[in-house]
Amino acid sequence: MSNESSKDLVVKPAPNITGQMSKNRIMQYTVIALLIITAISAILWWPVTTPTKAQIASFKLSNIWQMSQGAIVVINALIAVGVAVGADALIHALKSSIKLNTWSAAVFGLILTLSYTLGVPSLGSAASGPMPLNFLTAPYTFAYIAVMSLVGLVIFKKLVGLTGRKFVNPAAAAQFIVLLPFISTILLVKDHAASITAGGLGVPSLAGPLGLGTGPDFSPIAHNGAASFGTYLISCFSNPNLKAPATTNTNLLSLMVLAKYHAWTGGASALAVILVAIGFYVIARKYIKWKVPLAYFASIVVLSLIMSAAYGDSGVQVRLMFELFIGSSIFMALFMATDPATTPLTGTGQIIFGVGLAILTVLIQASMNFFGGALLALLIMNLTVPLLDRVGIHKPFGRR
Repeated sequence: MSNESSKDLVVKPAPNITGQMSKNRIMQYTVIALLIITAISAILWWPVTTPTKAQIASFKLSNIWQMSQGAIVVINALIAVGVAVGADALIHALKSSIKLNTWSAAVFGLILTLSYTLGVPSLGSAASGPMPLNFLTAPYTFAYIAVMSLVGLVIFKKLVGLTGRKFVNPAAAAQFIVLLPFISTILLVKDHAASITAGGLGVPSLAGPLGLGTGPDFSPIAHNGAASFGTYLISCFSNPNLKAPATTNTNLLSLMVLAKYHAWTGGASALAVILVAIGFYVIARKYIKWKVPLAYFASIVVLSLIMSAAYGDSGVQVRLMFELFIGSSIFMALFMATDPATTPLTGTGQIIFGVGLAILTVLIQASMNFFGGALLALLIMNLTVPLLDRVGIHKPFGRR
């Protein structure tokens, strides 16, 4: 005879429903994948030093203590994960009804670390004074990472989570909120677009012709800045300890795919991110929203070709390589845009989400000269998820 009371509601799993994957197991696999990317980025960047205070003038670094960029990656990761996990444990201790999610907090901390920009472009700033980008360098970066981790975990994961489904990606939202005071230098990068004589970097605008060529007068086809866009990418992302490679398609492809030494930590090696993502997707294939990155990258290719034709690029390869393999694009699409809590549930909704994310990313990059474009695009598309969840949903049987 059963010991269960007739008043008890007993729910048991159906015998045909089995599975080895749980939320914690998914989080554990995600932590492993993100740790691999973090380790690769730290190893790649370890020989490179970056100024510990932003005082770049007249294209020279003087009297500045430098620190290994790889070491900064490791410290950032320890701070971000430590603050997130600690805050998660503290909240659970203060209010036991709020579930302890240690693995989820660790994933958040690593995502925050890998979606954070490090380093200062070798071109530096102009002679007009210090760069207003202290959050890129040590020791400032440690404080910013700590604040972002705390804000993201407490507000965007815990507090918003209490209301039901999360509205935005916590790591993206935390960065955007904390760096909002610097919006003029993050999203509206006037110093990048301004000419060198006006105190800027003379970065070619994405809303104009792009190319590789470098003529003696800096004026061949596809130049809309001090030099070609391909020249700028190589000078910005190449290893500052080595002589910058010649501006060729092969060198640019190698740089963008194999190793970049500036910007998003998680995008240091696009190839590493792709390989780790493939392995992770294979292991957790039934639980990953792979339609989002697939729709995103397909749309990026189409949009790049359209913009190349519209702006009269000297070749499609430069714009295409930038849009596909820039660190913010490759890491955001594969590890942030697939967040189960802030992306659509239906397959059709996921495809629309990926396409919309690509369109917004490319448009924001073109209008704002690419800094912050991916994060802002992701946040905007996150807000459309409640509507996209209604697209492609099946009606209950018998409902007209």
